[in-house]
Amino acid sequence: MKNKLFTIVTLLLGLVIAWSCSSKNENESQNNKTNTSEPNTETKSADNNSYETKNNLVNETDFTALVGKWFDAHNARDISTLANIYTQTIMFYGTPIDKNECIENKLTFFKKNPDFKQEVTGEITIENISADEVKCSFNKKVTLNGQTTDYPSYLHFRKAGDDWKISVESDLVTDQNLAKRAEKKHLTQEMGAREDVPGTYDFNGDGKKESCYLLEPIKYNDEERFMECEGECMCLIMFSDSNIPPIEIENCIGGNPKIYGDLDGNGTIEIGIWPWWWTSCWHTFYIYTLVNDKWEYFVEPFTAHCILMEDLEESGEPIIKAVEGKKDMFRIRFSYYDEVEEELKEGTEIVRKLTK
Repeated sequence: MKNKLFTIVTLLLGLVIAWSCSSKNENESQNNKTNTSEPNTETKSADNNSYETKNNLVNETDFTALVGKWFDAHNARDISTLANIYTQTIMFYGTPIDKNECIENKLTFFKKNPDFKQEVTGEITIENISADEVKCSFNKKVTLNGQTTDYPSYLHFRKAGDDWKISVESDLVTDQNLAKRAEKKHLTQEMGAREDVPGTYDFNGDGKKESCYLLEPIKYNDEERFMECEGECMCLIMFSDSNIPPIEIENCIGGNPKIYGDLDGNGTIEIGIWPWWWTSCWHTFYIYTLVNDKWEYFVEPFTAHCILMEDLEESGEPIIKAVEGKKDMFRIRFSYYDEVEEELKEGTEIVRKLTK
């Protein structure tokens, strides 16, 4: 009897141990399968270029809607909406311009082309450039002067606070033309007309006075080379003293350099220019100062409309003045576009000198 009881207990114990081992092996097998099929989060994120993280900031539907908003604003000639969807500075078909100049270009274009309309055809491709920049590519069908043309186009949207605004507007046709022109650029290009600046000034503080003049690029405006330059569309401010380096002004086809004297009292002379361009009355005003034999911005460049420039020319008032009793502080006059009232306005601002 005791032997039978011992045998039964032994069998039951063996069954318990066997079942326990079997369950353990199944769990380990299941864990191994899970680990094999699901890589760790860090690896998955790296393999997908952190798409999941970026996707929290970038929503395809939102960008499709933003591109549609841009199209609709053009077709409706809605300047207020256009002024609100661009960043302050835009790379506009290969040229960096201020938003005000961009809107001015749009207004002029709409007035000259009353039959203009555009529409997107096909899908909009959305590409993440970075966590705060997105490129939207699409085909743009444009109707102009009774003719319809397709342009492979794109917009870059950049995060600005809580909003996404357009920082780049262009198309592949323009990009190809710019690339061809870039191949022809060279620093030894021949320059065009010369504009002498009256008077002599001590630009470098060596006690000797120098004269200066502006060299314009050679410009074309015929049918085949409409609004093109021989080489770069760049102006040079040259000096009678060859030891003073020239000032190179890009995106410039002319201008009248302005001498402002020694604004900060350090012994050198500051010089400014409002570069002319083929289109628009909105341009950036630059003021330069010579620091360690290199021309640098005296204050941050600012926007000035041609109406402001004409008013200053007529009154003889300078666009920049030193603020009395405040070292290295200067009052500038500038132009801006009031998006609420939809009109050009002028303002004044006190700014600090950039250079030490």
